Amino acid sequence: MNLKISLLALTVIVVAAALVFYLFERRLSGAWFAFGSHPEMLRLLDQSLDDQKELARLDPEREAVYRERFTAIATLVRRLRILEHNRAEITRRYELILLGVFAAAVVFATAAGVLRHSRDSTRLDRLRQVLAELAEGRTDVAVGERRRDTIGRIAGMIERTSRRMARDRRRLEALRNLSAWQEAARRHAHEMRTPLAAAQLELARLDGLLDAETSGRRDEIRQAARSAGQELERLGAFTRQFTSFARLPQPQKRRRDLAPLLAEFVATFAAAWPNLRLELVPPELRVEAAVDRDMLRQVLVNLCDNSSPALGDRRGRVELVLGSDAEGAWIEVSDDGPGIAREVRARLFEPYTTTRTIGHGMGLGLAISKKIMLDHDGDLELRKTSDRGTTFRLILPPCPEEVEA
Repeated sequence: MNLKISLLALTVIVVAAALVFYLFERRLSGAWFAFGSHPEMLRLLDQSLDDQKELARLDPEREAVYRERFTAIATLVRRLRILEHNRAEITRRYELILLGVFAAAVVFATAAGVLRHSRDSTRLDRLRQVLAELAEGRTDVAVGERRRDTIGRIAGMIERTSRRMARDRRRLEALRNLSAWQEAARRHAHEMRTPLAAAQLELARLDGLLDAETSGRRDEIRQAARSAGQELERLGAFTRQFTSFARLPQPQKRRRDLAPLLAEFVATFAAAWPNLRLELVPPELRVEAAVDRDMLRQVLVNLCDNSSPALGDRRGRVELVLGSDAEGAWIEVSDDGPGIAREVRARLFEPYTTTRTIGHGMGLGLAISKKIMLDHDGDLELRKTSDRGTTFRLILPPCPEEVEA
């Protein structure tokens, strides 16, 4: 149907152009023909020839000038008479040439229309296939269209929508997973708090009883009680980490210029990690986002807390790069450490995933950071990692207009 409409429109345009050209030839070119071959015009030219002869006779000194004029006028008269004599043949050839040009234009335009229709049909079939894949639940599809026409723009919209759907699906799965872990942490913390409190009370009572004793082994017993108390305190610290993960507050977001916020972080925590040098790459343009300042700072601290021990005894640096694109604002945090082990990358943001030795971390830092960024309607992604360093990206959506500054 579209091909028929295109051909009909093309035919109408060509016929209209031919009619206009034909009328131009008849009305204007024909008028010049008639003007040049009009009997009165020819009579005047013949009179001019006689005048040049008479002038040459009366003014012999300028006879050469008049003779030259006579020759030019005679040539013009001869050409006009030839033109008048062959007018019908010239017009016929002109019309045949015109017809041939328009016929060639019609053939070329028709072939181009058919070729374009075929090409567009193939491209539309690809779009239908991609839309069917999206309807079936597949996301993050690639159309492969780079042209800037209407179909190309539609393909670009489909790809952007697909990427957003894929990102939203990943965010939803991460939120569900972290919510399940939070519920488990909440239950574990609840179950651990009561016996911990009871054990600490009993140790305090034991310490009081030892004060009343005069046994020779009192110091040994006191040391054992102190060691038990230290272990219980460590267990209590783990319980507090459980609780902080299980009860993450919702971010209190405000519109902020991110560059000063990051500069403040670099200045405040410059000496927090002795083996790390914090650097900020200033953005070229102002970058705003709706963030909870303290929670965003917690994410940055958690990332640096991971980078510092990974360096071991050597010194390194953490670079913060701020930018924005059509999807919103982003902050990249890059270190020059040894990278992340391949076997833990797939579950990097799951709670209790850690490469540290037992007793030196529970692996909750990245899980908490991921949850904070998801609660900001953004995300935390591992962009790249190798033996030359690791880069994380904090993604923040465009700042809504209704968010207060």
